[in-house]
Amino acid sequence: MKKTSLRILCALLLCAMLPVGSLACTKDDGQQSNTPGTTAALDSTQTTEAETTDDGLDENGYIEDDLPDDLNYKNETFHVLAWKHALPEFDVEALTGDVINDAIFNRNQIVEDRLGVDLEFTVINGNNAAVASFCNTVTNSVQSNAQAYDTVASYPRSAGSLAINHMLLDMLELEYLNFEQPWWSDSLVELNTIYNKLYFVSGDIASTLLFQMMFMIYNDDLGTNLGLTNPQKLAMEGKWTQDTMLELAANVYSDLDGNGLKSEADQYGLFSFTHPNLDIFYMGAGLNYIKPSDTGELVLANDFASEKSMAIVDKFINIFHNSNDGYFTKSLADANNLTSGNALLYNITGQLLYNNFRYSDMAYSILPAPKYDEQQEDYLTTIAFTHTQYCVPLDARDPDMSAAVLECMASESYRRVTPAIFETTFKYKYSNNPLDAEIFDLIRAGTVFDLGRPFHDELGSDTSGMVRYWRKSIEEGSNMLTTFNMAFERSWQKMLDKINEKLTVD
Repeated sequence: MKKTSLRILCALLLCAMLPVGSLACTKDDGQQSNTPGTTAALDSTQTTEAETTDDGLDENGYIEDDLPDDLNYKNETFHVLAWKHALPEFDVEALTGDVINDAIFNRNQIVEDRLGVDLEFTVINGNNAAVASFCNTVTNSVQSNAQAYDTVASYPRSAGSLAINHMLLDMLELEYLNFEQPWWSDSLVELNTIYNKLYFVSGDIASTLLFQMMFMIYNDDLGTNLGLTNPQKLAMEGKWTQDTMLELAANVYSDLDGNGLKSEADQYGLFSFTHPNLDIFYMGAGLNYIKPSDTGELVLANDFASEKSMAIVDKFINIFHNSNDGYFTKSLADANNLTSGNALLYNITGQLLYNNFRYSDMAYSILPAPKYDEQQEDYLTTIAFTHTQYCVPLDARDPDMSAAVLECMASESYRRVTPAIFETTFKYKYSNNPLDAEIFDLIRAGTVFDLGRPFHDELGSDTSGMVRYWRKSIEEGSNMLTTFNMAFERSWQKMLDKINEKLTVD
């Protein structure tokens, strides 16, 4: 995301946390604007487009898009193929009183009204186990020129496969999409542009992107009981590093169930929800699996078995396996006691925060993923695999209509859905710490992507993929990165050569 725009957005979000009638927000230019309180910002009956002002902001202080006012498709049905997942994002049938549900409902209605379209969602299985069948649905339409779908909202690994097999249009060539706007992730646009083409994109349009951001929470209650200092100020000073985090987590362990064994019922300094969340320590340290070269060609990043990567694995093997300070699980069912407040630091996603801590009495503060060291410039936020990438199929009836609808959905999500998610997920059970909104800004602004993830299936998948084997070293408590690299580097390079070959063939 654009950092300047994010400062504006998050200042507005902070104001949305205040009661109606609180002081107005201050914009970057130092002028004051009357920003809505929670009720106005999240009113489930609000379905009309906000009026705009001459300074490029709407009446609520949000950046407006630059779609033509007279753009109208005269009630054209707009077909969206979407993957099925547990979070609200696509087709919401009615207002229910749930803040996020209603924000998505209102967004869809406003998009329909603004552009004169009728959104029709076809939602099918498309997760990890259904990538092939989802891609076949798109491929069958393209190869028969059925023009069945105007846009595709997919699991990232489906988007990667479809791009490699020439099923998607280059979104940089389409009218109406403005990737300079804050509702698109600029890091995704930059890092996922391959040979000067962009086949899939995400941002505020995907509620799953926010829900799947990986970050940390600090248990204020336990920290106070232990006489520790909340590390948020360190984070704001750029000093929240892996070593700082591990030092804070040390010597917190307590055998609460008294069985003399390290178990889920005990108290820990660091807890990691499920093994995919270990990615926070790899990508959060600025490491990649593959990346574009200066010529656009995809190359191995040479980070997998680097000195830094090896050092990170050693650190987390030590805390999870060689001490009692850390605990991680592959099963959320094993985490019940820990979500009640038995850990000091949690490695988490927005979805896990929303699902597992909504009914907890624990007061907490949020933290970004730790830097590798203080020399690292920015905090970097990994996005879990289970988020949505939007793309336009090769046989789309009117690609520019597809682009217009996506731009409208993204901009309206930025104004309506993102604040709703912030209110109900990241603000829930806050400890009233004024730094929370600023930390949220750091987390959201630091989102990073790596093409090794959408191309995971083409690079060895769960059998021999780099992502899986990096986690495996920490999971099994044995730093085998060098061994894995020697065994698979040649095959990874061959797989990558095939990807490059396919992507350069017209």
